[in-house]
Amino acid sequence: MSNNLGHLFDEMEKIIESPDNLKNGRFWENQTWPRDMWRGFPRLNPSQAIPFLVFPDNALWAKILKVDLRDYYSNAETHLKTQLRMNIYHFNNWKDNTYYTKDLFIWFGVVTELSFFGPKIRFFPNREGWIENPPLLEKKEKLASLKCPDFYKSGLMPRIHEFYEKMNKLVNGRFRVLFPMWVRGPFCIAAHLRGLDNIIIDMLEDPEFVHELMRFITDSEKEWVKERARFLHLPIEKTFLFNDEVGLPLITPEMYEEFVLPYEIELANFYGGILYWHSCGDTSDFITLIKKIPGLKMFHVGPKTDVLKAAKTFAPHTPLDVDLDPFRDVLEADEEKMRLKIREIIDICTEKNVPFCIRADGFQPVHTLERDLSKIRVWIDVVRSVIKEKNTREVNESH
Repeated sequence: MSNNLGHLFDEMEKIIESPDNLKNGRFWENQTWPRDMWRGFPRLNPSQAIPFLVFPDNALWAKILKVDLRDYYSNAETHLKTQLRMNIYHFNNWKDNTYYTKDLFIWFGVVTELSFFGPKIRFFPNREGWIENPPLLEKKEKLASLKCPDFYKSGLMPRIHEFYEKMNKLVNGRFRVLFPMWVRGPFCIAAHLRGLDNIIIDMLEDPEFVHELMRFITDSEKEWVKERARFLHLPIEKTFLFNDEVGLPLITPEMYEEFVLPYEIELANFYGGILYWHSCGDTSDFITLIKKIPGLKMFHVGPKTDVLKAAKTFAPHTPLDVDLDPFRDVLEADEEKMRLKIREIIDICTEKNVPFCIRADGFQPVHTLERDLSKIRVWIDVVRSVIKEKNTREVNESH
């Protein structure tokens, strides 16, 4: 694949205008997605269409495209070119229902928002970056000295502004560069600034401190978002809540209701709604609480979460983003196991008449690159086959 920027722009524009991409567009409501692993809102009910998506983690992309992720996260041109190369490879090799637009993102992974509070960040050549130990708030007393992040100077913000300026110059109006949104939920940030073990103990022994920390993070997000709106000369946009630390066995529904939900509801009211609530944890027993968040547009059903319970709770108006376990359900599954899992999801969501999509993402390198890519292609073929069988059966039954 050519690494020439002009050639990459040309190839991407061909993809965007292609019949296959235009056909995929009918599956989704218009959706701006400001980070990796694109998501859209399923437009149609299950009797009309069932979309599916597949996305690797950047650790696997590093092997596929032979890119050093340290360069990807530090060089604006590499960040831009790699996104275009990801999209072109994806379109040419995986016939899923991803919808390609002229939007490009700036995103440094889970550490993006965490960095705003000052922990030390480390990037790696072949996996996502992370914050260094010990936790920034290993000593609770340090919270009193923390200040709300500076939209221009804190953490990775100088690099974000640099990338935004350089990438806009490179695209020269042909594509749209999105400025990052604050998508990480306040509890996720609290858990990693304090340390997950510490904050769980705090919930039991020092609830006042947990509320103080959540208050500080929530207020910080709101101030950052207000400045983002001023900087871009835009109104405050609805956002997302990524919450992988919410779920059993890490915290209980009672802990979520006391320490997390009030701040998520406050943010939903601040934003005018939450577009997408996400956790890869087991949120089966949290679902009725999560539904209380005002203006929730789509709910993520993680690999451990009960699909039936989610469908019963959110049908018929709140779409489900049903996510599989990339290892158990794809890379280590035979075709029959794949087929049974996909049929189960389709049968449940179709019966409850809830809009949904099936997603397999976050693929890490497990075996050889050739074997991992082969299993992903097999899974795609199986999904397409099961959806076709369902559609054929419905046609026959209608006659």
